[in-house]
Amino acid sequence: MALETTDLFRQNLSRALGLHQLTPAEIKKVQGVVYSIAKDIAELCEENDIPYMLGGGSALGAVRHQGFIPWDDDLDLNVSRKDIDRLCDLIEEKYPEKYYVEAPLRTPGYYSSFAQVQLKGTTFREYLWQEDGKCGIKVDLWILENVFDNPLKRRIQGILCDGGSLILSCIRMHKEKKAFLHLAEGNKRGQRLIRIKAAIGALPSLTPWWWYRRVQHFYSMCHDDHSKYVSFPAGRKHFFGEMYEREKYCDTERMKFENSYFPVTKDYDNYFHALYPGDYMQLPPEEKRERHVLYELKFKEDES
Repeated sequence: MALETTDLFRQNLSRALGLHQLTPAEIKKVQGVVYSIAKDIAELCEENDIPYMLGGGSALGAVRHQGFIPWDDDLDLNVSRKDIDRLCDLIEEKYPEKYYVEAPLRTPGYYSSFAQVQLKGTTFREYLWQEDGKCGIKVDLWILENVFDNPLKRRIQGILCDGGSLILSCIRMHKEKKAFLHLAEGNKRGQRLIRIKAAIGALPSLTPWWWYRRVQHFYSMCHDDHSKYVSFPAGRKHFFGEMYEREKYCDTERMKFENSYFPVTKDYDNYFHALYPGDYMQLPPEEKRERHVLYELKFKEDES
């Protein structure tokens, strides 16, 4: 997509001056925290028969490194739409003092299209507008959506999802235009994209919650839990770029990840080729490795 800024922020803007790039020691420490969170979530899923699997770079880490990608500081789990609310309920019931959960159409003021499980008492502030207590070190829960079998309905669903995703991105860009322009300082292409998207987002920014609810409806509009295809419309490749055959994608095998074993799709070769063009088993050059930069990082012991 011409106006897509995900890769721009993951690579070019992550070198922005004035922000803190995590040191190898900090990355290792964050990995330990998110690994612990993921194990708690996995245990709840297994106790309650909720299918889940590693997703994105975490799945790639399991296949290529048998654990975290060395420079990666997050962990992604994939859960189906029909299970996401039940899983969030279970986390809040079992760990009310340990974790803070944010999820679409569940958490007031939350505008992301995936869920987060944050460790209370920690800070992982990626953006200045994040509120204290709502930006902890976290695991992301990506929502797997059903896709219509009917080709015409599927096409309409995809267009609505991708169009809606663009609108939400533009609303965010309009709302935080000044902060994003600061992040893109010195990057003319980045600043041009930000200004274009901010302009597109000006009108829908008048009713952001209405748009957010509409887009979540587009994502989840197919209620057939046995449809041939599934998709991650909120993912980096969007609806059509992350559409998979349910039977192949949802068939998993347990693979070593650090000191545990997590489910990973058996069809990981097709999955990775969709997400990472080229030879995904080869390490990317250092300048293309995705890194987070933060405004603030705190672990529990730092706040004593």
